[in-house]
Amino acid sequence: MNESPAEALDAQASILMKRGISLMNDPSTVADALACFDQALEMRRQLPTADVPLFRYGLAACLLNRADALVRLGGAAHLDDALLAYDEGIAVTNDLELSSDARFPRRLAVAYQNRGLALAMRGDLDAALGSFELAAALLEHEVSAAIEDRRYMRAAVWMNLANARVAAGRPELDDPAQEAALRAIAAVDGLEADDPNYADIGLRARHVLCRVAANRFSASPQGAAADDVHGATDAVDEALDLIRHWERRGEPRFRGLAADLFRFGARVYAIFQPQFLDEFVADNVDPARSSPDYVDDPAMQAAAQEALSLRR
Repeated sequence: MNESPAEALDAQASILMKRGISLMNDPSTVADALACFDQALEMRRQLPTADVPLFRYGLAACLLNRADALVRLGGAAHLDDALLAYDEGIAVTNDLELSSDARFPRRLAVAYQNRGLALAMRGDLDAALGSFELAAALLEHEVSAAIEDRRYMRAAVWMNLANARVAAGRPELDDPAQEAALRAIAAVDGLEADDPNYADIGLRARHVLCRVAANRFSASPQGAAADDVHGATDAVDEALDLIRHWERRGEPRFRGLAADLFRFGARVYAIFQPQFLDEFVADNVDPARSSPDYVDDPAMQAAAQEALSLRR
C-alpha cells in the first residue's frame, strides 16, 4: 500500500526524531539533536494535524523534545525558549482525546513534569508547583490507567512535587510536601531493593521528609513533637539502610545523599535520642554493612567525624 504524501513526510520527520533522541545521550551533541528536532518540527507543521490525531501527537513530540534539548543546552535564553516549546507542546497534546491512546496522557504527564523542572531551574517555584500538580492529577486520573510505567511516573512526579514544595521555603507547604513525599514512598514500596531507579525516588522522598522535619525543629527547637522526631529518625534509618543495601550490591550512586542524611540523622539523635547516637554511627561506619569504599568515602568520613563530635 502506497504512502500518502503526508504519511511520507511524517515518516521523514520520524527518522529525524529518532536521530535527535540518539544524539541527546551525549552532552556534546545536544545542539545537533536540537537541529534534528527543529527540522522534524518544520515538516510536521505542514501536516493536517487537526484531522489526524497521530500527526498531532507527532507534532507535540517534536515540540517537547525540542524543549528538553533546550533545557540541556542551558542558559537563560535557552530556558525561556524551552518553556515556550513546552507550553505549545502541552497545548497541542491537550487537544487530543487522551482516553483513546495511552501514549497521549503519558506524553502530557511527562510534559507537565519536565516543564515543572524547567520552571524550578528558572526559580519560578510557584509555577513549577502548578505544573507538577497537573502532572500528578493526570497520572491519578483513570485516563492514565493504561500507561505501562504509570507507577514509576507517579512516584517520580510526587517526589518532584514534594521537593518543590519544601524548596519553596514556606511553612504552609511543609505538610503538603510531607504528604507528597509519603505518596512517592508508597508508590515505590516493595521495589526499592531491586531497582536502583525506584530506590533513587524513595531516597529523595525521604530526604524531603528530613528537610520538613528540620524546618519544624528550627521553628520549635525545644518543643519538637515526638511524632516529628520518630518520623525523622525512621526516614533517616530507612534511607541509609537502603543505601547500604545498594553499596553491598556495588551501586555507589547514592553516596552524596548518604553523607547529607548521615549528618542530619546524627544531629537528630544527638539532640533528641542521644542514647542511640553511637549505634547510629556504628551502623554507618561498618564496612560489613555496606562496602569499604562507602565507609572510606571522604564525605562519609567527614560526616562520621562530625557525628562523633556531637557526643555529650
